[in-house]
Amino acid sequence: MIAGRDWTGVPVVGVSRLANYVRRKLETDPKLAVLGVEGEVSNVRVQSSGSWNFVLKDRDAVLACFAFPSDAATFPEVRNGDAVIVYGKVTTYAPDSKYQLQVRHLQLAGVGALYARYEALRLKLEAEGLFRPDRKKAVPTHPFRVALVGSPSGDGTRDFRTQARLRAPHVRVELVPTPVQGDVAPQIVAALQRACATSPDVVVLARGGGSFEDLFVFNDERVVRAVAGCPLPIVTAIGHESNVSLADYAASRYAATPSTAAQTLLPNRADLLRELGRDRERMTRAFAARTQRLRSQLDSIERRSPLAEPALLLANPRQRLDAAAAGLERGAVAGLARLRSRLVAANIALLRVPPQALLMSRRQKLDAATARLTTGFLDKKTLRLGGLAQRLDPALERVLAGCRGQLAVSDARLTGADPHAPLRRGYAIVERFGGGILVDPADAPPGTRVRVRLARGELAARVERSEPDGGEQIGLF
Repeated sequence: MIAGRDWTGVPVVGVSRLANYVRRKLETDPKLAVLGVEGEVSNVRVQSSGSWNFVLKDRDAVLACFAFPSDAATFPEVRNGDAVIVYGKVTTYAPDSKYQLQVRHLQLAGVGALYARYEALRLKLEAEGLFRPDRKKAVPTHPFRVALVGSPSGDGTRDFRTQARLRAPHVRVELVPTPVQGDVAPQIVAALQRACATSPDVVVLARGGGSFEDLFVFNDERVVRAVAGCPLPIVTAIGHESNVSLADYAASRYAATPSTAAQTLLPNRADLLRELGRDRERMTRAFAARTQRLRSQLDSIERRSPLAEPALLLANPRQRLDAAAAGLERGAVAGLARLRSRLVAANIALLRVPPQALLMSRRQKLDAATARLTTGFLDKKTLRLGGLAQRLDPALERVLAGCRGQLAVSDARLTGADPHAPLRRGYAIVERFGGGILVDPADAPPGTRVRVRLARGELAARVERSEPDGGEQIGLF
């Protein structure tokens, strides 16, 4: 008690009345009707009804918060320790005599807000199919020109170039400079376009490690779309193993660090030399084996070729020559016989007519012709016949040439159709004695008498054995 103070004039009220008075004061203050409060979420409890209760705190104070189910349903997912900004009004809870914030809206703050943007953009681009594997371009196994997009002084650029010099000094690495931290998305997009314009084998987008906020430019929609739309294969090497950006999802290949990108993208030069040596040995062995196979095939062809036995090449032509000589001989004999017959017939006719009468008839005809010549008739006829002969000679030659050609064709056809032609080449025709040509051994059982017709005569024979495979034994008798 304060000494000397008179308390008799102080009004006395009930607890409920005081609580209601304080509530009215707080709720009617316009500055407390709608305000935002930033802090760290703690002790989050979601009731079965859907309402939320949690505590918002900073280093020096704690604020109790609650939200009705209709408002809480719109909140993002939060965990204890997340930094958030809540919006609502200050009220009191009379049973506990404490004030609290009725939250109408909640959003993540700091890293939490960035992550929410990250997740929303990821879902959007994934729905568009920007991260589909079939959109990615194949990264070459052995690149020789690499366009490195990154900061000239950055750790990621330095790590990639160091590994490239150690592993693959034969690979040309061309730096395309660009800032890689802060609000620099347009500069990164422009650098990617410049890199593609030089037509390298592959593009590498590199940056060293950093916080989620430091690397957030690689989650910018402009950068992600530029990576996905790059006409060349692109490899991203951003941050450390725990960092995965949206640009990594869109790239043709993702590497955890710039050093890892160089180690997986650029094969070791020593390994390449060993691989080339093995390939050379395999090619040499394969070439030698193929050469040996071709040489063996050539030897086999030479052994089977008629050139190996020239006598075989001359056998058929010699048979044809013998047949032609025999034909010429028969033709000459037949021609001489015809001429002899004509001579005999002429002698017989001459003997039937007296020579004196024949001479008289010829003399009379000669005298008549002489008389016509004296009248000039012969001169006119000679002139006319001379002109006619000049016109007829070429025509006659053409007619004779055509006749000769037709005669040659007919002769060739007749020669080809001659059934005795195969006989002159050494073949034979086998017939039964009763008639009929044999074509199947089954038609001539053992003991059957047959006639074998040759080019110059016939043979009589008897079948000794008939074999089903087409071979047969014929014995002459």
